[in-house]
Amino acid sequence: MPRIINAKDVDALAIGGTILGGGGGGWPEIGLRDGRLALEIGKIELNSPDEADPDWKVITSAALGAPTQPGNTKPMHFIRAAQLLEKVGVEFDGVIAAENGGQNSFGGWIIAASLGLPVVDTPGDGRAHPTAMMGSMGLHRHNYNSIKSGVTEGSEVIAWGSLQTTSNVIRAQARDMKALIAMARDPVPVSYTIEHGAPGAIAMAIELGKDYISNKNVGPYERVQFAMDYLEGELICKAEIVSVKIEAKGGFDIGYLTLKDGSDEWDLTYVNEYMTLERDRNRLATFPDLMTTFNEKGEPITSAALKKGDIVYLANVSKDKLPVGDGNKYSENYEAIEEALGKPMIRYLKDYFIE
Repeated sequence: MPRIINAKDVDALAIGGTILGGGGGGWPEIGLRDGRLALEIGKIELNSPDEADPDWKVITSAALGAPTQPGNTKPMHFIRAAQLLEKVGVEFDGVIAAENGGQNSFGGWIIAASLGLPVVDTPGDGRAHPTAMMGSMGLHRHNYNSIKSGVTEGSEVIAWGSLQTTSNVIRAQARDMKALIAMARDPVPVSYTIEHGAPGAIAMAIELGKDYISNKNVGPYERVQFAMDYLEGELICKAEIVSVKIEAKGGFDIGYLTLKDGSDEWDLTYVNEYMTLERDRNRLATFPDLMTTFNEKGEPITSAALKKGDIVYLANVSKDKLPVGDGNKYSENYEAIEEALGKPMIRYLKDYFIE
């Protein structure tokens, strides 16, 4: 039987999703709003990979853009994005999330509750990622004919073409509207998402969040450590952010942080999500390793919420411990990120890629 989502699941998913967002994945406050609203609109049935019909066609729903430029996108815009696909003849039986994140773990819930569709727990990625290509599960290697709809206040777009072309169109919409775009995209069979996505990653985020909440009476260090124990990760440091450089560019938040604890310093970069971690110019972690941050209270926090002077806990989980979608396993999907960030990534991931 599908899991019938309740209010405690929503609270847990906002926390677990934020941890697995690795600095990105949207605002958890919006995720909580959308999750609670979905339960008011209707029923959310989360189908496990084993419960879903492998022949169901599912669309992906996510918010795309720079979190520091949320714009005026509302829940109704996600419904409208799905309706636009229906209007041009796209047939689908359910929805999946693009990724885990404080907001995007709830991807498709408003659509599902409004249109009476199932949510399938086979998201495109088990962690958050900065581009739609990374969440497309390797479809670009299959000559897939992509279709994407993007909606925000004052703008509706439908794009047909290659995965890269349609991704560029929605990213440009986010840039020009200075908004997170409500996006619906690319129907595929559940069987494909099971093989190339991150099956079970939403349930994983819920259980991570519940484990975190169950330890609410301990100190912040212990809460962070419990989360890392759950994910088999490592607490890197508790440090002060002494330098922040951030720019909203091309629909991304691009940032460079320096953290300091005594004489020890770490350099952390992000393109919405944390991309690289270095100490003394030595690379410690490279996306899709899950670099993730917690505030001084031990609460998960996104990159867009950080500022100079904040005390944070910085942790890392190896990519090998995570359900990572195939879209993160192709070198060509990193070229735009390297260019935006000005940091090498591909050479650190050569043994990880599917070629």
